[in-house]
Amino acid sequence: MSSLPPLYPSAAIVATTLGLHGYRKGSLSLDGAITAWLVGYGHLANPISLFGVTMIGMYLIGSRATKVKVDVKAKLEDGPDPLKPSGNRNWVQVLSSSLPGLIAALLYRFGPASQLDKSSIILALHPLARPLLYTSLGLNATILADTLASELGILSSKQPIYLPTLKPVPKGTNGAISLLGLTTSVLGGSLIGLIMVIDLLIENPVSRNEYGWIIELIGMGAGLGLAGSLLDSILGAYFQPTYYSRTTKQILTDHSKKSIKDEDVEKIGYGLNLLSNSGVNFICGVVLSGVGWWYGSQ
Repeated sequence: MSSLPPLYPSAAIVATTLGLHGYRKGSLSLDGAITAWLVGYGHLANPISLFGVTMIGMYLIGSRATKVKVDVKAKLEDGPDPLKPSGNRNWVQVLSSSLPGLIAALLYRFGPASQLDKSSIILALHPLARPLLYTSLGLNATILADTLASELGILSSKQPIYLPTLKPVPKGTNGAISLLGLTTSVLGGSLIGLIMVIDLLIENPVSRNEYGWIIELIGMGAGLGLAGSLLDSILGAYFQPTYYSRTTKQILTDHSKKSIKDEDVEKIGYGLNLLSNSGVNFICGVVLSGVGWWYGSQ
């Protein structure tokens, strides 16, 4: 008779803590908190900590970025309560930025991790180990890069440039980029690579035998983060509308607050109303996770 798979109670405790924290702070709706628990547990319930640690690192750094100069950002965007920059994220929003990483973690647990001993599974011996690691890198680097570009790039001293026209537009416009935003995108991706490096050095003694992979992992994190952020801007430029209030000089991130037919409101750029932020996040995450899988398979 086969034994039951391990339940990982510590993973359940950490996932519960994260879900409750988001719900109590108002950043997660009830269904968002439940989904966050499932996603968190799926990442953490693993013989290795790499996937869970990477996810938590991305979440904590991104959450910290949303709190930077919230009063300044509130003057640039008319959206949710500035004290709750993430809004009440529901289950769709949670999955849109986490599904490829969750799949990678589960495949790792029931693939490489189920067949090899812990001291050797992380970097090489199983053919799926490296692709799944880079899949997680691609997703988390993209999500954190986009978060930092949005939350910190908007604080640039100069107006961003709208990609289709290369002309200045108000801060917060979908499809616009700035030097600060691009720089923070590279930083976000690099930080995800660094988090993975630190985890691997601690968890896997075999990885300390040579160190060329460290530069590779951090460098790929930076590249994937930048690529993901640029893809986000391209999709935002063409498939997300941006509305601007001439009176308040604010981007209207919550269209329900003001009718887009008001004389005070103008549409900026060419964006069609085809994708939500969740849709853009999902597409970018899937594409860059796929790039990570491809690179890790080489």
